[in-house]
This record gives sequence, C-alpha cells and structure tokens, in this order.
Amino acid sequence: MRISSLRTALLSTVVAVAAVSASPAWAVPVSVAFNFVPTTILTANTGDVTTASTITAGAPDLVTAILASPVNNTGLTSGTTTTITDPTPVTLGAAFMKSFITPLGTFTESLTITSVSIGASSRSIIASGTISSTNAMFDPTTPVFYSASYTQNGGPGAQINASFNNSTVPPGPSAPEPTSLALLGSALVGFGVYRRRRRSA
Repeated sequence: MRISSLRTALLSTVVAVAAVSASPAWAVPVSVAFNFVPTTILTANTGDVTTASTITAGAPDLVTAILASPVNNTGLTSGTTTTITDPTPVTLGAAFMKSFITPLGTFTESLTITSVSIGASSRSIIASGTISSTNAMFDPTTPVFYSASYTQNGGPGAQINASFNNSTVPPGPSAPEPTSLALLGSALVGFGVYRRRRRSA
C-alpha cells in the first residue's frame, strides 16, 4: 500500500514538473535588435510628415544591421525583408503590426505608438508591444520596442527619408544611435591594433 502511494506521488510530481516545463513561462524570450530601411518612395497621407496620420512603409523594407546587444537568438540576418503595416500609422495611440521570417520561424510584433515627436520638417515615433513566434520554443509575450524617424527637408511634398530601429531591449534615456556605436566600435578596434603593433615594434 505504501509503495503504491509513493509511486502515485512520484508520478504526480513528474506530471506536474512536465506541465510547468511546457508552459509559456519556461519558453525562451525573444532577443533581437536591428535596424531596417525602406527601399521605395515614402508618401505621407497629407503630403507632410508633420501633419500625417499615416506614412507608407516604403516596402520592401530590408534589415541593414543586426546589433550586438542583445544577442540575436531569432536567426535574423542582414538583408532579411521586414513586413510592416502599410500605410503605417504615425499618431499617438495607433496600433499596427510588423513581422519578419527567419529559419527559426515567423516573428510577429503587435505594437502601439507611445510617443510622437514633431519637428519643423520631421516626425519621430516610439512604439512598444509584444513579439511572438510560430516557433513554440519562444515566449509568446516578449516585450518589444520600435522607433521610426521621418525627415522631409524640402518641406511638404518633398522626398521623405526614414530609418527604423527594433529591439527587445527598452530604449535608454540617452542611448547612442546605432551608427555612433558602430563608429565607436571601429575606433576601439583600430586603437587596439595600433597599440599591439606599437608594443611589438
């Protein structure tokens, strides 16, 4: 009788552990940070980025750089196509989606614009939400952050330029731009090579 009870207790424990292990809380959070750019002409629905409620996505949008932090565990590579709601809303509180496909699955972001900044000939937005994947190994509710900057230096009706950033790490209060980080990294590598050569001489 005791052996039977012990066996039942052990079996119940194993089943409980297996159930907890299979739950989404134990899934791997998505970890990625990248920049992407539009490859076709962008148009604002009003002709002016400062008054627009939507701006076209400029599809196809291509990933140009995978950032080192955080470590990318999605399999995303430079040159991957990113699909974003088109036209993309650019007003506070607006919701939209974007996605990208890698060998590890399709990753889809559900985003809401939380901040809008309008300049004399520019508009910047910040959005946050969650990123999910068709791959069951990933946590289905990983937080994600997206930002876009639009400039129209020639004024209404002129060409619109844009850059987009995406990350599962929240933006810092004064985070350097990706280009600045790349330049700093190159400078540090160059300085290290210079010191090594100087020591060996």
